[in-house]
Amino acid sequence: MTGGYLAKFVWTAGTFVLSAGLKFGLNIVLAYLLAPQILGVMVVVNAIRLGVELLTDVGIEQNIIHHPDGLDRDFRDTAWTLQFIRGALLTLAFVVAAPSLAQAYDIDVRIFLVAALSPVIGGAHSTAIFALVKRMEVRRRNLFELTCEILAFAVQVALAAWLRSVWAPVIGLVLAVAIRSALSYLLPEPGQRLRFDTDVVRRILHFGKWIAVTSLVMYAATNLDRLYLGKVAPLALVGIYGIARAIAELPTTLARRMSYQIIFPALASVATDDRAGQMVAIARSRAVFTLVVCAGLGMAASIADLLIALIYDERYQQASWMLSILLGGAVFAVLSNLNEALLLSAGRPVYGSIANVLRLITLGILMPAGYALAGFPGAVVAVAATELLQYCYIAVGLQRVRMNFWLQDVRAIGTAAAVVVLVLAMRWQLDLGSPLGGGA
Repeated sequence: MTGGYLAKFVWTAGTFVLSAGLKFGLNIVLAYLLAPQILGVMVVVNAIRLGVELLTDVGIEQNIIHHPDGLDRDFRDTAWTLQFIRGALLTLAFVVAAPSLAQAYDIDVRIFLVAALSPVIGGAHSTAIFALVKRMEVRRRNLFELTCEILAFAVQVALAAWLRSVWAPVIGLVLAVAIRSALSYLLPEPGQRLRFDTDVVRRILHFGKWIAVTSLVMYAATNLDRLYLGKVAPLALVGIYGIARAIAELPTTLARRMSYQIIFPALASVATDDRAGQMVAIARSRAVFTLVVCAGLGMAASIADLLIALIYDERYQQASWMLSILLGGAVFAVLSNLNEALLLSAGRPVYGSIANVLRLITLGILMPAGYALAGFPGAVVAVAATELLQYCYIAVGLQRVRMNFWLQDVRAIGTAAAVVVLVLAMRWQLDLGSPLGGGA
């Protein structure tokens, strides 16, 4: 069993590396073809779009994975109907809010109106995507996501090279969502039809109520920085921050993918009495993953300035110190995402919701305080510090459900710290300066 989980971790990590390479490549291409201010506009637009899409999120995917009859046709069709109706209503809400958003951020209202198409298009995708996770077909699910990202990458690069304006990433955003929805109907058993089974709806809403809270609060906690900085800082600087944030979020996204494609379905599919055995089976693979990722984060944080100088032109060099700080916080964000899946698998999403509410409150206090005390650097430090505190909040929930990987987490954090100390000592000996020296 351990070998089976290790293979799933390797497949997920391997395809994610390719996916991250595409996103990183797109990030670089857009930075060269477009001005920092345009990227700043997209940081704000994407943050608002994600917020709209997470409104009333009842966890359709989590419901299909959690319920024993999640693959039944009645369940899937009812789930898809809820998903599509929700997407249509959110698009309508986005359109209504567009003029106010445009005025608040001084961004062309047409940009928000185009982005508003995303929820309804995304809501049309087949639940066959979620069925792959339910069956733990990790290889097929990851190949599907990678195929979508390759096509989206090609479309977005072509648009950027052709238009050289803010419309390139805006249109590319909507087309990327459309590509994923269309390709979902090429997966096994993709057919959907409108169905409204009241018993299924009740069960979805019962399990999904805390997921809705968690999703909305998690969105607010992870995007409050973008929305706040978009109001108080120049959009060009926000665009540079967006580059650093996007890079720093890659390992966290990988951890979230591991959580929801492997840890959550593996533990949710077994009885409570058998969970300890499954935890043991998962432990070795998780240990390897956390050590490798956290060591890599420590290394990247120590040489962030060298990486940014190598890849980006002089307009984006301030991203170096931002990236170094954010990668430090990413160590704790990776572990938090892995641990939150344990709470969900135990059927206690309420603890994740509480942790994310506390995270939002923490960021809401620390970020304005940091900005007031030390300007933009203070706000960036506040984001990283919040990730550390979020890890602590999740830890309290894990204690309540008696599920944890404490020793693995301590080793991973210690490894990251040791790598940072070692690399900084080498840089000092070689007179290579500090990763925080790039304009902080």
